[in-house]
Amino acid sequence: MKTTDVRAFWNAQAHAGATAGSRDTIAAELERRAIMAHIAPGSRVLDVGCGTGETLRVVADMGCDVTGWDYAPAMIDEARRASVFTGGAYAVVDVRDEPPVAERFDVIYTQRCIINLPNWHMQQRAIRYLLSLLKPGGLYLMCECSAEGLAGINDMRAVVGLQPITPPWHNRYLRDAEIEELDWADGEPLEAIEYPLSTYALLSRVVNAALAEQEGHAPDYNAPVNRLALDLPPIGQLGQQRLWVWRRTL
Repeated sequence: MKTTDVRAFWNAQAHAGATAGSRDTIAAELERRAIMAHIAPGSRVLDVGCGTGETLRVVADMGCDVTGWDYAPAMIDEARRASVFTGGAYAVVDVRDEPPVAERFDVIYTQRCIINLPNWHMQQRAIRYLLSLLKPGGLYLMCECSAEGLAGINDMRAVVGLQPITPPWHNRYLRDAEIEELDWADGEPLEAIEYPLSTYALLSRVVNAALAEQEGHAPDYNAPVNRLALDLPPIGQLGQQRLWVWRRTL
């Protein structure tokens, strides 16, 4: 995975607007709800890998002071254009450069951003860097994808005769063991892991996918059975999407 290729991919995606980050709008909405549940009105918030700013504009509507970073210039151009009425500061930033930042944030979140880094060394450096930008007591909401979570949903797909899902070429999903072995000697422990898309993973990637295969067509992201997940609570620990909640204690 070459960084230049990944950046080129996301620059090309910017024209898609609301679906630039993912065509799976139900999944994106469930991620957004999970993130927003941890943000208090009036917070200073940083969205890293903000894309076209879909989530950050909703956060801005909560009365938050918002900043958006992305390393794809075309994404930032689109975010600025779309944020004329909600405001916010947007900048082209690559977290691997670890730029010095004077201000500190109440909340930082990533939404399928860290998985675009090609290896664990870069991923853990990015996690530590983002934690360093928090105020004491601040939260880093890491809404990313888990290799083990994907394996679990693939096990269920196999039971109903479906082929396994593979990660996109530009993603390196996080591993549980790596995260568990992080040394937080500087006082930045993991607070919780949430599974906000577990019900959706079952309905969309197993039930709807199996029904679509039986009927001889591709699954529809917006199928009625998928949309039920917007009203049902999460169940179990299914699916690749997870929300890791980190709190800076020092």
